[in-house]
Amino acid sequence: MLEIKGEKQGEILEVTTEGTATQDDLQKFEEALKAKKQQEKPVNILFIFKNIDGNTPKALLEGWKIVTHLKSINKSAIVADETFVGLNKKIEKLIPGIEIIQYPLEELEAAREWLREEYSDREG
Repeated sequence: MLEIKGEKQGEILEVTTEGTATQDDLQKFEEALKAKKQQEKPVNILFIFKNIDGNTPKALLEGWKIVTHLKSINKSAIVADETFVGLNKKIEKLIPGIEIIQYPLEELEAAREWLREEYSDREG
């Protein structure tokens, strides 16, 4: 299941995945990213992973590889429970040029703040 928030201009794009992501979920993510990059560049994204089943993170990474809009992403925070652990280094190798930091679920607000820093710097 995939849930997307923050689609308005000036908001951080938040993508929550719970359980298993489907191909439809990847398409929904791509459409949201495409719309967001038309509003503003660069884009910062918050990914929240909960109760990940099987190879979902790998499937998402494969999906990211085909997304032609990745060069629009500046930085991404990954907030995850124990089912999604330690993949940020692997992700950075697959998607060079994007700054990625992983946080535990209880640090969701810290992740949001880190992503907002970019927006504040651009406005100020």
